Amino acid sequence: MSLLNDCDYETTTLLNVIQKAEQSDENTYDMVHLTLDSGRELILLAVTAEQLDPMADLLESVRIMREER
Repeated sequence: MSLLNDCDYETTTLLNVIQKAEQSDENTYDMVHLTLDSGRELILLAVTAEQLDPMADLLESVRIMREER
């Protein structure tokens, strides 16, 4: 199941993505890497599973490392 790749980015809201995730029993890893009009980049990541604490810990570590730069 794709939570992000099959979206119409102009009309899909975060609530739409959450509702789609709620309706599915599948584990999902979906990522979109976009270039914004400003030239900056944006990565959106959507993951669904029974237990995501280890992934959340990993991503929190990455955030902390970036802040310490």
